[in-house]
Amino acid sequence: MMPRGCRRSIEGLRRASACLAIVFAFNAPGMAANDRLKDCGSDKLEATRRFVACTDVIEDDAASSIDRAIGYLNRALASVGTGELDRAIPDYGRAIDLDPSNAFAYRMRAEAWIKKGDNDHAIADYDRAIRIEPMDASTYRDRADAWASKSFFKRAIGEYDLAVGLDPNNALGYSNRGVLWLHAGNADQAIADFNHALNLDPVDAKAFSNRGLARAQKGDIDQAIADYNRAIEVDPKYAPAYDNRGLAFASKRQNDRAIADYDLAIASDPGYAGAFHDRAKVWVRKGQLNRALADYDQAIILNPNYADAYVGRCYAWVYKEEYSRASLDCGEALRLSYNYADAYAGLALASIHKTNYANAFTMYGEAIRLDRKFPETYLNRGVLGFYFGSHSNLQADLGMAVKLEPGNVYNSIWLDLARRSEGLPSILGDAPLDISKWPAPIVRLLMGDLTADAVLDAAGDPDETTRKAQVCEANFYTAEFQRLRHRDEEALRLYRLALRDCPRDFIEYTAAIMALRSSGHAP
Repeated sequence: MMPRGCRRSIEGLRRASACLAIVFAFNAPGMAANDRLKDCGSDKLEATRRFVACTDVIEDDAASSIDRAIGYLNRALASVGTGELDRAIPDYGRAIDLDPSNAFAYRMRAEAWIKKGDNDHAIADYDRAIRIEPMDASTYRDRADAWASKSFFKRAIGEYDLAVGLDPNNALGYSNRGVLWLHAGNADQAIADFNHALNLDPVDAKAFSNRGLARAQKGDIDQAIADYNRAIEVDPKYAPAYDNRGLAFASKRQNDRAIADYDLAIASDPGYAGAFHDRAKVWVRKGQLNRALADYDQAIILNPNYADAYVGRCYAWVYKEEYSRASLDCGEALRLSYNYADAYAGLALASIHKTNYANAFTMYGEAIRLDRKFPETYLNRGVLGFYFGSHSNLQADLGMAVKLEPGNVYNSIWLDLARRSEGLPSILGDAPLDISKWPAPIVRLLMGDLTADAVLDAAGDPDETTRKAQVCEANFYTAEFQRLRHRDEEALRLYRLALRDCPRDFIEYTAAIMALRSSGHAP
């Protein structure tokens, strides 16, 4: 059991750069005034000198209202350049009061609101800018980004539709809309937009990397890796492409290749917290918990508000049997993001290992309340119920996992085990499963078409990581098969083998612990 593995480095929405200064002036009364206006509007001067020059223009009684508006606007831009947003926003307001038809001033004030995290005020200013200049595609793009920051992805996509209609040759519009489709879970639409963006700009590493994410979302990992390769060819220093390729290799259980890519991501960008987080997850998979904890620590140092890293470290502490520290980290993740389902799932896992099963059920319930569409949480609660709960509830949970992810063979295996433990008929023969590859031998074992020895033989693989994972699963599910046949001693032997060999983030590892406890044996 592990925090969900779908966190990927989506390159966020990008903006076209805006003008940094306004140098135009009207009705300047003399040479000195002209010099002040020029200095006020020059982004080549340091901010302090610009600020003083703009203040001189603003306080000049002979300056026109338009010149003073430009003075306020440029002084605001100078303040933004030094990070003084609370000083800039009132100046934008004064510029607007003097020149209410200045769409640029509204846009720049909106930018300042966004930097302060106030998307509602930003959207209001973009609305006003659009009323003044309704044909400016860039303002629609910026307003879309503000809606996206509020997680209103459909509304943001609608804004990008307008922007693309006004500026159909702008690759950024298609690329950013593709990112929004990714967030909305529509990989096909995302791929179509990234294709269009790449037709317009064939050397956009971010678009290649994000198209790779969309392909991965569809389960096409090899095509995703091909896109990450293209991104790296275009920009060998682009860290998210290495990180995403590492995630793709990790999903294929190619752990060493994944770590090599995370190393490259970190070498390209030593401040990239996500790569440390992702490398930590693979260290957990390899059983190197101290290295995992060191990487989670570094991710948190780089980004103290990184809730994912706290949850990952929470799980690592569970596997080291440091349950109090695990609870502290999952609790911190909830402080940072109070509706974070994975943090509750981490608390549930800690409770399972502490044998507090009632609290584990409660924590899984909270996780499901926050995210009713994630099949793994239903599976985890169902597996807990299989050993320590109500069979009617566990069948409902496992059935929901199958419904949400019908192609996942493991979900169907667990539902089948639950049904058969109650004397109900097997469902595996009717399930729409791909049994051409692993874990097909386990399915055939449960259907009576393969022996336990044949399953173990089938678990062999030239790749050592794959072999270990498949042997772990072969031993565990054969143990469950033997328990159904009341061959308890053989089941006990196989549970212990699974406990010895399974990676700690595998559900079979925690399930083996529960199986032993439920039968009165110490893990």
